Parts: sequence; C-alpha cells; structure tokens
Amino acid sequence: MKNFSKIVLYIVAIAVLSWFLPWIYALMFPAPSGEPFCSFSPVNGKWIISQSSPGEKPRIMILENETDGPTTTIITRDERDSLVPQLFYKELLAHDRLPDTINGKVVNAHELRSHELMFTSSPRDIVKRTPGVWMMMESMPVRVELSDPTEVFRFTKKGGIEFVDMATNSVVPDRGKRFTETMEQRGFVFPAIDLSANITSRKQYDEGYLMIDSEGKLFHVKQRAGRPYVASISMPDGAVAEKAFILEESDRSILGFVADTDDNLYIIEKDGYRVYPLPVGKVNPSKENMMCMGNLFNLTFRFTNNGVSRWRAVERTDNGYQLAGSYDYQKPRMATAKIADYLFPYTLAFVSNSDSLAYPRFVNISWYAIYLNLLLALMLLFVQRKDRNSWTYAGAAVTVFCGIFSFIPFILLKD
Repeated sequence: MKNFSKIVLYIVAIAVLSWFLPWIYALMFPAPSGEPFCSFSPVNGKWIISQSSPGEKPRIMILENETDGPTTTIITRDERDSLVPQLFYKELLAHDRLPDTINGKVVNAHELRSHELMFTSSPRDIVKRTPGVWMMMESMPVRVELSDPTEVFRFTKKGGIEFVDMATNSVVPDRGKRFTETMEQRGFVFPAIDLSANITSRKQYDEGYLMIDSEGKLFHVKQRAGRPYVASISMPDGAVAEKAFILEESDRSILGFVADTDDNLYIIEKDGYRVYPLPVGKVNPSKENMMCMGNLFNLTFRFTNNGVSRWRAVERTDNGYQLAGSYDYQKPRMATAKIADYLFPYTLAFVSNSDSLAYPRFVNISWYAIYLNLLLALMLLFVQRKDRNSWTYAGAAVTVFCGIFSFIPFILLKD
C-alpha cells in the first residue's frame, strides 16, 4: 500500500509539473503575437504589407518580388491608402482623393461598401460537440426585418427531419414531414454530416443552411413562408464535400465556401449555384485558421497553422477564379522558445487551438531535451549514490523520458 501511494504521488507530481513549469515559463517570456497584415492592391497588383514591432512605429511596404528572396519598398500611409482603396476608401473620400475608376471599374463609396466581405473560421469552431438540434429561421418574414427563430430541428433515427416548437417543446409534425419529403426528392440522404448557418436576426437577410448529406453531397436548405426550400448543389469533377461555410455577404453574389475530402477549397456563387475551385492550395479547415476579405476587385485569403501564414489573392475571370498573388510568412521563433525546446521534453495541456474540447494532451514534444534528460538522470544517480535502491533506478529511467518534470519530485520526495 505504501509503494502504491508513492507511485500515485510521483505520477501526480510529474503531471502537475508537466503543466505548471511550461506555463510559468511562457508567462515569464511571452512570445510576440503580432504578424504582418497583407492586402492585395488592385492598382499595381502587388502585396501591401503593414508590419509592426513592439515599441516601434508600423512599417508599410510594397512587396516587389514574391519569390527568389522577396524585396520590399517602404511607403507612406497616404501612399498605402491610394494603393488599397478598397480598404481605405473612407479616408480617400474624406480628403477628396478617391478615384472615379480603378482597373477600368467605376468606383464610389457605395459600390465599395456594398462589396465588402469578411469571413473567419477556426478549428475550434469546427471540432466541437453539437447539441443535436439546430435553429431554423424564417427566410421570408412577414415584415422586412428578420425575427429570432421560434423552432429548432433535429434528425431522427428513422432518417428524416423533425421540427420542435421552442415555446411549447412540442413537435411540429407537418413541417418536418414536408421538409423530409422535399429533401428526399432532391436526393438528400439522411443524416447530415455537416451544417452551416448564421443564426441571428441582426443581418440583412437569411439564406438558411448549407448542408452536406451522408454521401458527401451539398444542399442549400432554408424555410420560406413556413415551407421548405431545398436545392442540390453539384460539386465539380465528382468532388465529395466535407465542410461548408455559408456567408450571407452584402451583395448576395457569393453563397459560401466548401472544402472537399481532398482539402480543396471551392466558392459557391448564388447565381445558378455555380461552384468554382479556388487556386489557393490545400486547405484543412479543421487544422487551419481561415480568413477571407472580399471587395470589388478580389478575394484575399489567409490560412494560418503552426506559425505559418499563407496569403492568397484570387480574382474572378470569365471561366472561374485565378491566382493573382501569393505571400507566405513564417513567424520567427524567439530565443526563449528555442531554449524551451532544450528544457522541456513535452508540455501537458488541457485545451488547444485546434478544438474546443478539454482533456489532457501532450504537445510541443521536443527531442532536443534528451540531452538535459540524460544529464538529470545521471545527477539523480550521483546524488543518491550512497543509498541507491529500486526507486533511484526507477526515477533515473523515468527522468530519461520526462526530464525536469520527474527529476524535481524524485529529488525532493526521495525520503
């Protein structure tokens, strides 16, 4: 019983130190969180990069060459405003510097504002538990303003959809039956493996849901005047949809984005439900942070994962979308972070940027710490050379793998 208690005590001590020591180290030596903000200029077709460092004024640069050693040219804030008028049109308008045309397109403040688009997604939004019920808004309300939803729906075990009135907690049988029949007629195979909607009355209009059925087919589903509206959206080249994102942006031209099982990203245009591949490379929404800024001239994407940000600008053509510019940024590692690789063989964490779940997990595993681990194991054997026992050798063996996390308790709790 005594040995069992000692084992439990050592395990608890190692677990606590595996979490506490890296946490206090990161608290003492925080890493800078800033990174460049990039925008693609429709005036000169180059990246405009705004970068700042702690205690310094922001630097604004033009990326002159994207490959073979990128070169930059420092510009002023006023020059930046003129090069990216889609972002700073208010400043240009206030100083009477907004041009009448850009790249052959007639522009004004209203036109630029109506084509603004902002979309963000993180793995925490995707890898999470769902309650199994979803709200359904009315896309064609009696009044112009949208109202908060009064019903939720769920997928039944028999294969179908069922609506529940939230006020009375009672099933609405007719509506569920109509939706089930209409969706099955359009080829929907229950249940849905992914749903995307923006459930809020604080928006201009409602487009309901983008749904992916159990066979990877994409559908647009919404409620209009209490009746189902279901449209099948064909993926190009037999692609299998995996994750959908609905937008509901201001000019209503883009319905959303969808990623397939091969990590390709597509854009869904509202007119005719046309789906085009986006030339931005492989994208895994469950592991990467995504951002899209849209305007009258282009779409600018940023994909971030493990300290690497990939910026991609795409433009609409007659045949789809083409890549207009690309820029990759590797966030530099501080010296303190490199030192931590030699101090800590791993970190015990309970939360992650990749999901919204809380459970113990080992992250930041570093083999560079093996040198310190071996040194600490030898020190443990040397310090306890006069009264070595089985616990001493066990502690040295564990220290080879756990390093400083096990060295401290085996030294302090040896008696």
